[in-house]
Amino acid sequence: MTGLGGGLKGGARLAVLQVGGPLGGFLPADGLDVALADADLAARGAALGHGGLVAFDDSLEPADVLRHLWQFAAAESCGACSPCRVGSRRGLELAAAGDDPGPEWARLSRVLEEASLCAFGRRLPAAVRSLVRAYGQRLPTGWAT
Repeated sequence: MTGLGGGLKGGARLAVLQVGGPLGGFLPADGLDVALADADLAARGAALGHGGLVAFDDSLEPADVLRHLWQFAAAESCGACSPCRVGSRRGLELAAAGDDPGPEWARLSRVLEEASLCAFGRRLPAAVRSLVRAYGQRLPTGWAT
């Protein structure tokens, strides 16, 4: 990773890499040997999106990154459909609580994936699951469903 852009600031260690924007997904530091191609990223639970890459170092708490993802979703939802408008706010509430979201997240993710009018809402659950996979046991496992 040090060869890309000179590495992380201050010699920090990479924790996760966000691919394709906040809803594109996340890859763990030890899982970066993947082509930046739709099929290869999809096999890892990510999407190319707009092609941006953002490195998160290990000084950030995984729960803070999860909350940031939900804050982005709640702020950027266009509000045209209830699943995304309400669901992104509810996801933020669940993430802010800091607990395992339990079966409510399973229901919410299903509604977002099946009833959102556009890819923004439909992509939210996959992005959350990829973040949980990238951080491993550092986030409540209930978010992985």
